[in-house]
Amino acid sequence: MKLFVKSYKKLIEKIKQFSWYSLAMLIVVVFAGPEIFVAMELTLMLEVMGASTFCMFYLSAIKAFFEPYLKKLKPYFERFVQFEGHSFFVLKYKQYKQMPSMLMHAVPANTLLLGYLSIITGFAILTKIV
Repeated sequence: MKLFVKSYKKLIEKIKQFSWYSLAMLIVVVFAGPEIFVAMELTLMLEVMGASTFCMFYLSAIKAFFEPYLKKLKPYFERFVQFEGHSFFVLKYKQYKQMPSMLMHAVPANTLLLGYLSIITGFAILTKIV
């Protein structure tokens, strides 16, 4: 009989501890709000998919978010390519690995020259004014 009473008391203690843990978890959920559930979902996705796939999905979502804005800027990019002509092109990494000197063509020469001259002109004007 003593064994039964002893195990009964242990069971009551476990239930009391469980209720305190449940109450603490409920308080955290109430104060954290829905963010805690979002964090749990993201953690679950990270465990299921793996880190690289998770990051790929995350980056593609960012790309999908900014895609309408980039479409609006497309005419400006086309004008930039037209302004640069053949002095600006980007190759693949494998090609740069074979011939690193081609990296100098990845620099938009006309735009950099125009920017440099604009800065020099701006400083010259400012020194005359001041």
